[in-house]
Amino acid sequence: MNLQNKTSMKSINGQLYIENIPVIDLAREFGSPCYIYSYEIITNNFLKYKKETRKQDLICYAVKANSNINILKLLAGLGSGFDVVSGNELKRCLTAGVDKNKIVFSGVGKSYEELEYAVNNEILSINIESVGEFKRISKIANRLNKTVNCALRVNPDISIGSHKYIETGSKTSKFGLDGQSIDEILKFSCEDNLIKISSVACHIGSQISDENLILESLECIKSVAAKLEDNGHHIEFLDIGGGLGIRYRDENEVNPKALLDKVKNVLKNTNYKIILEPGRSIIGASGILVTKVEYIKDAGEKRFAIIDVGMNDFIRPSLYEAWHEVREVENKDINSHTYDLAGPVCETGDVLAENRELKVLPGDYLAFMDVGAYGSVMSSNYNSRLKPIELLVNKDAVEVIKRKETFEDLVALEI
Repeated sequence: MNLQNKTSMKSINGQLYIENIPVIDLAREFGSPCYIYSYEIITNNFLKYKKETRKQDLICYAVKANSNINILKLLAGLGSGFDVVSGNELKRCLTAGVDKNKIVFSGVGKSYEELEYAVNNEILSINIESVGEFKRISKIANRLNKTVNCALRVNPDISIGSHKYIETGSKTSKFGLDGQSIDEILKFSCEDNLIKISSVACHIGSQISDENLILESLECIKSVAAKLEDNGHHIEFLDIGGGLGIRYRDENEVNPKALLDKVKNVLKNTNYKIILEPGRSIIGASGILVTKVEYIKDAGEKRFAIIDVGMNDFIRPSLYEAWHEVREVENKDINSHTYDLAGPVCETGDVLAENRELKVLPGDYLAFMDVGAYGSVMSSNYNSRLKPIELLVNKDAVEVIKRKETFEDLVALEI
């Protein structure tokens, strides 16, 4: 469990609290499944980064981790920039009132319409990930007669040793540019006065437990920046990506200070500004997912607690075999048993936790911890299930930041 949870998510007299509110009160008032986030944890985690960066540097929160507009507004108020990977994530940020000069746009498959929208909104940077994308941006820029700020996203061929689905910096990954592509873009850029390459970017993956891997990628983008400058480009930013991991169970959790002290040391004799793109390390520990036990099922060799959260609500355990701590919302004076927590979705893979020692009866509530990142944002309507309500708790106040879907919402686009 993350260190932040020990203060903002604590048990008092057998009751689990989020900030100053008993979770059982929220479960009874708003029902389950229910995502609940701590304002304090989000704020403290962002300020850990802000404290260690220089005035000229930019922290761009990775919107894909949790794109709720109310959370984007919270972070924008703290001074955050934003890293988006789709046109609609960009629209979310602009809807939330984000400064367009603090937005970078990553992603390998940007459509013509998405790029045109980004160019028209004059964001800080579009991160180029292929020769084809460079040519598409050039076509749009010339048609609109607009100068476009861009970054080259480099693939450094670095493996981080995490799940294969969240590694983005190896040579077999779809992300980023290899050396040959960089050389091609250099040749084309000499003939294009409207594309301004002002940044070099790199993002090697998610759930990184060793900051030295990011430092290795930094050396790579520094060398690319030098090559660009030798060819007449002025490089203002080095974007080192994000991906610092959090402690779900026993992982090594990198402190932003440990990383940024080393980054600033590497860049101390340069004029480069830093962009970094944390997502999980800001939002992950802030969230819990409350679920109700519907049935206790003894299947002989296995004892199941059948819960009302399914893989459609929270896919990380089924997709990544991810482990999340599970806690009783109320600690009751009953015997404990070892359970697999299985959801209602009609899939064998709909098991969200295995071999957990818990004290529960039908009707009791449990909480999955550290679900702020890649939780609600990856949910679906599979089996025609309604997406959960989302709450934001600030001390003793609670705000509904996304209402629970209704059946009418579910079928609105089909009727």
